[in-house]
Formats: sequence, C-alpha cells, structure tokens
Amino acid sequence: MRIAASWFWLACLGWITAANAADAPGFDTRPEQAVIARLLPQQARQFELAALPANDGSERFRISRANQHIKVEGSTPSALLFGVNWYLKYVAQVQISPNGDRVGSAPFPLPDHTIDGQAHYAHRYALNENVDGYTAPYWDWPRWQREIDVLALSGVNAVLVERGMDSVLYQTFRDVGYADAEIRQWITQPAHQNWQLMGNLCCFNGPISTTLMQQRAASARQIVARLRELGITPVLSGFYGIVPADFQKRFPQAHVVPQGEWAGFTRPGWLDPRDPLFAKLAASFYRHQHDIFGDSSIYDMEVFQEGGDAGDVPVPEAARDVQNALLSAHPGAKWMMLAWQGNPRQDLLAGVDRQHLLIVDIDHDRVPRDNREKDFQDASFLFGGIWEFGGRTTLGANIRNITERLQRLGRTQRNMAGTALFTEGMDTNPFAFDLFTEMAWRIDPVDTKQWTANYVRRRYGADDAHASAAWNVLLATAYDIRIDEVVFNSERDAAQESLFDAQPSLTVNRASNWSPEAMRYSAEAFKQALPEMLKVSPALRGSETYRYDLVDIARQTLANESRLLLPQIKAAYDGKDRPRFHTLTQRWLQLMDLQDELLSTNRFFLVGRWLAAIEPWASTPEERERLSYDGRSLLTTWGDRKASEGASLHDYGNKDWAGLTRDYYRLRWATYFNGLDEALRTGATAKPIDWFAMGDAWNHGTQHYPDQPAGDAHEVASRIEKVLAPSRH
Repeated sequence: MRIAASWFWLACLGWITAANAADAPGFDTRPEQAVIARLLPQQARQFELAALPANDGSERFRISRANQHIKVEGSTPSALLFGVNWYLKYVAQVQISPNGDRVGSAPFPLPDHTIDGQAHYAHRYALNENVDGYTAPYWDWPRWQREIDVLALSGVNAVLVERGMDSVLYQTFRDVGYADAEIRQWITQPAHQNWQLMGNLCCFNGPISTTLMQQRAASARQIVARLRELGITPVLSGFYGIVPADFQKRFPQAHVVPQGEWAGFTRPGWLDPRDPLFAKLAASFYRHQHDIFGDSSIYDMEVFQEGGDAGDVPVPEAARDVQNALLSAHPGAKWMMLAWQGNPRQDLLAGVDRQHLLIVDIDHDRVPRDNREKDFQDASFLFGGIWEFGGRTTLGANIRNITERLQRLGRTQRNMAGTALFTEGMDTNPFAFDLFTEMAWRIDPVDTKQWTANYVRRRYGADDAHASAAWNVLLATAYDIRIDEVVFNSERDAAQESLFDAQPSLTVNRASNWSPEAMRYSAEAFKQALPEMLKVSPALRGSETYRYDLVDIARQTLANESRLLLPQIKAAYDGKDRPRFHTLTQRWLQLMDLQDELLSTNRFFLVGRWLAAIEPWASTPEERERLSYDGRSLLTTWGDRKASEGASLHDYGNKDWAGLTRDYYRLRWATYFNGLDEALRTGATAKPIDWFAMGDAWNHGTQHYPDQPAGDAHEVASRIEKVLAPSRH
C-alpha cells in the first residue's frame, strides 16, 4: 500500500526514472528503492538499483559501481535488497539491525570491485506463530513497516501474517448460523489469538469487538500489500477444522472430535475433515480470506499441535482432505507445518501429496535428528532457527547449530529447501539474527571469529580492542551454548532466564516451566564482558547499537548474578542466620533496582512501550481494560488461575523490562523475603503467598509507564560493574 506523498518525494529527488523502470527486466525496483529511502535517508541517492535476468532460476545479486553510484542488481526483489545489505555490511561497514542502526550521515564508499552473491535456498521464511502474541499483536503500521523493511533487507522472502484471521473465522461461522455475539465471544483477543489459530485455546477474555476486527483486517491488508510489493510471499493460516465447542450440538450429524485442554485452556473442537460440513466450512474460510488478503501460495496449519487428538478419525484420510480443501481453493499451494513434539506424524505424511508440503524443522531433541529425508518422507523442509522462547529478553544462542549443523544438513539432505527464522519473539539477539539470515547466502564454512570481528566493526564503527575483548567473551559463553549437561525441558538452543523474573522460591532454577534449569556457561566468565564494554572508546559509544548491547550485556550480567546469589540466600535462611539473610536479600533487591534503572535507559526494554502500543486499538474504556489485560497477562500469569498455576504457564513470557521489573518482579521477591524474615524472627512457618492473585492485580492495574527511555546507560552500567566487582575477587 503506497502513500502518495512518499512517492511524490521520490519522484522529485529523481532517484528512479521512467526509462529505468521500463527497461528493468523482471520487476519494478521502485518499492525496493523506497525501502532504502526509509532506512538510509542520507545515502539513498547513492544507490542505483536494477533487476538481473533470472538465467538458471537461482536468486543472485551483483554489486558494482556505475556513474559514481553504488549499483546493486538482483534477479528478484529479495536478492536485490539482500545485495544492498551485503554492501552495507561488507563494503560500507554499517548496520541496519532489529535492535538499533548505525548508519550515520556520511556518504558511503563506492565498491572497488564487482561482488556477486547467490541464494542457496529458495525459501527464506520468517516468523514463528507466537510472534503475533509475544511481540507483534498491537504493532501499528510504522512498526510493521520497519519490521518488513529489516526482514526484506535480510533476504527474507516469506513472512507469516496472522493478523486479520479473526475476521475470517467470524465470517466463516456466521455463514453456518452462529450469531454475532456468540462467535465474537469464542474469538480470543489479539495477544492470545495465535494460539487459537493453532487449535490450543478459545474463549479467553472475550468478546472481541467488531470495531477491533475491522481495524485488524484493514491493518492486515496494508501489511500483505507491502509484502507483495517487495516480492515477499505472505504466509496465511489455512483451515484444518477448528470449531466452537458447541458445534456438534448445533449440527448433530457432524463428527467433531473433542480436543480436551491445552495448558488449562479449553481447546476448539476438531471437525473430521471427511465430514461434508468440513468442505463447506473450508470453502467459506478460504473465500472470506481471499476477500481480505487475496491469495497466497503457502498456508500454515498445525493439526494436532502440542497434544491434539485424532480420536477415531483415520489420520491419513483426514490429512488428505485437509490438503484437498486447500488445493481446491488454491491450486498448487503448499501446506506449511511444524516439526515439533512428534509432529508431523508419519501417518499424516503418508496421506498427503508431499510435493505440496513445507515443514519448518524446529524439533529440539537432545540428540539432533539429521536424516530428514527419511523423517519427512522426502517432503521439503526449512531449517528452523529458534534460540529464544516466549519473547524473553535472554541473551545467547547455540551458534554452532547455525554455522555447522545448518550447512551440514544443506549438504546432506536433498529435501532441505530453505531456512526459517523462528524465534518465538523478536527484538532480541541481533547478532544471531544477522548470522542466521546470512547463512542462506553462504555455502562455504564460516570463520566465526572473523565473522564476529566484522560484525563488531560495523555495529560500533571501528576496530576497538575492548569491544573485541567483550565479544570474545560472548562467543565463549552466551553464544557457545552447550546442551550436554543442562536439563532444558524442550528449549534446546535457548539461554537461561533471570531468576529475578521467577516466581520466588529458595530453590527456583528457572522462571518459565520449560526453559533451561541451569547456567549454560560460566557466570564468572561472562562477567568479564561488561568492564570491556564500558572501556570501548568514547567515540564509539554514541551509536544506538552500542547502547543496546551495553544494556543487554549489563542486564544479562545481573541476571547471571541472581543464580550465584540465590544459593547464598538459601544457605543463610537454612542456617537461621538472620543478619546475613537480611544483608543478602537487600543486595538482591538492590540489584533489581539497578536493573530497572538500567532498563529504563533503552527503548527496547520498556514495558511502557508494550502497553502504549495497545491503547490506540481500543474504541471504548471497557475495551481498553480488556486489551490491557490481554497484553499484561501474557507477560505474567499468561492466563487464568487454572492455566497459570495448574498448567505452569505463569511467567512463560517473562521479560527484563523497566517498570515490569520494579512493580511486579521486585514486589514478588520483596514480599517473599519479608515473609521469610518474619519466619526467622518468630520461628513460625512462613505464610503462603497467592502468587496468581499478585500477578492478576498487576494485570488489571492502571499504572502508567514511560514509553521513552531516560537516563545514561553507560553511567548506570558503570555503577553495576562496581557493585558486582567485589564478587570477582
């Protein structure tokens, strides 16, 4: 969707002439030039873009100089923009990243030789289904536009779009007789809605308003239009049979398999795809989806996701009919599904045309399974990069999985068709993001140390001994995650969380139930990174990229300290040493105060930014309360008491964010320590604390939090380094 004023501006600057556009073989480069204008406003005029002939069908780019311009050519829009990014990274040595840019205003150098590059995989997909919960449910258009620009520049050519599917579901079930209020009560609010699309839950915090659905549909159209403009395939949700729980009561002849519960939530029922009503609903779903989004070539469907039950339905036949309904509406389309927790089932694969499948491989067994030709019955798959869960602010990744296993499978598995950026949230770990998205364009082994040295140079602006020393520490710790010794509860490549975010206990070892239970590297070794970052040359400290990394490293240093400090607190309590218990718990709370102050200095760590994004979507005070609860609860209790406590979903979406740290995490620990201190004083057993009630009170709170940063990150991080320094000796 183009904005007339921006195109007038482009035309006035004369960056693209009508002749160039007419002569370009294959595609119009004006949308790509607009990306450059948005991301590089000071240097955009230096670029001359052109389309390359496709030749053998492989995607390729070429960088050269022409008429004192930086000429970048590509055989597809994606290849063209990735070529621009390659120039930025390896010639201009600047950076556009998910967490800050370092571009400056100076002219870029012209290339001194021609550079050719090629994509080695046809598919470079992005976005976990959960991103629409943990990161993007309330993004406005400027925020989505920025994300699309960064993904496009990173070579991504397929992006999941779940926004607007509520309108599709609404219209589909209205077609078979459901009343307006009934179906709106069934549809979940935005931050939890993607789990409904995966068949995990329904009916939470409803009803969704008609106005909100209309706003989301309009927003979805804008997102999809921009993706198509840039040659990016919008991946849409498909219909595989989710229905309201009372569907069989309304249609007694229908065959519906109850799905029970998922993590304490009632799951939607599953309509047998062999049932005649299935074809009718699917046709309605795809028709209404077409009206909002148009058509696509990839559709995401997670049948039997995390415990779904086939009941008495023969799975091969059901899968065949799910696929037939998709292909009837969209001939030639691919069915995208996950390899996760036993899926896709072998009998499901056996029942479908596997030439029309695209499997995102995020299976995280302790021993990686590398025979994916056999496991997927030759169906094409994408290598999934998933190093972060729940949108958490953890720092780290198993980069050997990116630089070694990804390339090994690309060489040995004929059915590996691409990569999938599949973290459960965005806006974390820009290093892993940059490395992973580049791997689809590399065939030779990566020298990790040299790659990192280049990354640090472009991220901060020059070679700096202290920056290099800090990143050598990170490479040996947070980005060298080992899976051999630590219990990890399904999150194989994830870093450990901060215990500051955990529901208090003297023996707690993680904040969320499924995360790693211990440190995956030495906390003392990691601690050496912070003083080195603080010593980086003052001339390099002004960039947004440096400031983000400084805050993130200082934040992670504090998080790691929580794991060193808690056993000491427990020992003092068990030994009934009240003075030492008081000293240590006050230190714990002091570190949390410092963390909140640190996080307040950077826009990426503000709960106020998350909450401020929600308010514009509400059309009434009542809806404002409901949407605020939707967004807040995902960070804390996740859902109601049954889900939070009974299914241990609480704190799955924990985040080191200013405001949330002060008013929720710190309050929990202070309350807990006060209770234990009273028990030491009186000899009585500490009173139990209703943690769900404490979280739910914050969920329904009306506290205002700043959505703009304040304070000096370097100054606060310096104080943190001094406070932690004695423990290093």
